[in-house]
Amino acid sequence: MVSAALSNQRWFLFLVLILVGLVQSLCFLGLVYEAKTFVESGEYVLSLAQGVGVVSVILILAIGRFLERFIAEKFAQHYVMQLREQIFEFTLSLPASDRDLLNGGATLLRLTNDMSAIRNWVVQGLAPLTVLSVWLLIAVTGLIQIHWSMGLILIPCLLVTVASNYYIGTFLYSSSERARKSRGNLIRTTAEKLRQFYLIKAFNQKGKEKRQFRKRSKRLLKHQITKAKVSALLRGFNEAALLGTVFILFISAMKLQAQGIISVESIAVLLTAGLYLLSQMRRLSRLYELWTLKQVAVDKLSGFFDRSPEDSDGRRALPSRALKIKLRKIEVKQRLAPLSAELEQSARVVLTGGQGVGKSSLLMALAGLLPLDKGKLVFNGRDSAKFHPSLWGKTVSLISPELPLLKGSLRDNLFYGARKEHSGYTDHILKLTRIQNEELDQVLISESGRNVPDGFSFRFKLARALLRKPKLLLIDNEPALKDPEIISILGDLFESFEGAIIIATEIPELARYHTARWNLGNKKVERKLEPSGCQNVVLFQPPLVKGEI
Repeated sequence: MVSAALSNQRWFLFLVLILVGLVQSLCFLGLVYEAKTFVESGEYVLSLAQGVGVVSVILILAIGRFLERFIAEKFAQHYVMQLREQIFEFTLSLPASDRDLLNGGATLLRLTNDMSAIRNWVVQGLAPLTVLSVWLLIAVTGLIQIHWSMGLILIPCLLVTVASNYYIGTFLYSSSERARKSRGNLIRTTAEKLRQFYLIKAFNQKGKEKRQFRKRSKRLLKHQITKAKVSALLRGFNEAALLGTVFILFISAMKLQAQGIISVESIAVLLTAGLYLLSQMRRLSRLYELWTLKQVAVDKLSGFFDRSPEDSDGRRALPSRALKIKLRKIEVKQRLAPLSAELEQSARVVLTGGQGVGKSSLLMALAGLLPLDKGKLVFNGRDSAKFHPSLWGKTVSLISPELPLLKGSLRDNLFYGARKEHSGYTDHILKLTRIQNEELDQVLISESGRNVPDGFSFRFKLARALLRKPKLLLIDNEPALKDPEIISILGDLFESFEGAIIIATEIPELARYHTARWNLGNKKVERKLEPSGCQNVVLFQPPLVKGEI
């Protein structure tokens, strides 16, 4: 849920705005009555005390305007910061299946455009409304003191203005929503295209992409112009409503003067005060427009927060006994066919099969990054569906092209998520992966690690995964697995690693370490492999699939 704007400590700022409006309006009302008395007295020479009083009131009004803007901005930025943190925290709690939503630029739109709409509403809408409402209340009280009809005549003007704003605002809401949707589409598609920059350059498709971008940009322009027309209509109407109200008050005052109820001098003072108030009330001419834009953002944010986050109430730790994982007919539609198997603590499993049989999908599912459509993953007798999200990271580490190096230094990459940066275990991992300490601060990684060789990148991803102290290490198909140095490192790893390892590429030099082969192409699980061949070949026949391992 989107947090309320006036919650917790922000109530204090709101009350300060009310106090500022009250002091400003009382000072202005005192100035008006002093001017009325001065004009009616017939003496047009200001005394020193009167001059000091007028200057003091002007200073108070100026300081009040400064405080109003500063407090409103502080009010808005505190609120926006809380919303921004709330959005990002909620984004991180979403399941891995929402990855495409997050990569499409929707989160960026929420953190920028939606935040701007909410900030503008608070600074240019809510704050002036709060202050000027106090002004208006005091002004109406003053009008009633002159004559009750002067206050009563404001009621129909106010009702007509509110009703018309609501009617025009419905069109503004729909046009703003269409403009926001077009802007989101432009951000999403442009981000997707720029991620394929090399492909565009290689196939010389700059002209095609420019035409497609221009088409989406024109669609956005069309919706923004429609929104601008409605917004201009709303502002024009509000300007007419303000001027019309002042004119009606002036006509009413003239009738009262003709009846001898008020003097001509009072009308002059009243008109002067009305013109000043008109300039102040003009700040509210965008009130409904700002509220509408804010409401579009809030509705979109509310829809975002209605998504189902990961369950954070599950187990945070596994039993301390040796790891045992059971795959019970797990399936991911169109990616992984039904599979049942069992994995022991020190297993060395190789996945085989052609392209598209689901090797990478199986590893992603075991790492908790790909939701299962059917079946269960059972870790030491515990259903993974009841895990706390942090338990996956404590138990399983994945090395995959889907988890590239981060932009920044090698040190930041290496110790991303590590328990401790300096320890004997860290030194052991650096030695195992043949990483020198001098390399950590000398090389800067570009986005996705594109500026470093495959073997270099793989060694750091392997070290990063091992520093998490996982019980299960998953190695997806990587180009670097053909590198003799990497194969040598993996040989040392297969000998020394205490947990289980699953690798998605069959490497002849590592065959002697394999304890099982899972052929996802012909649905075979081969266990207790020996150098000369394999034993205990288990076929996935219906009787086994229906039972539990």
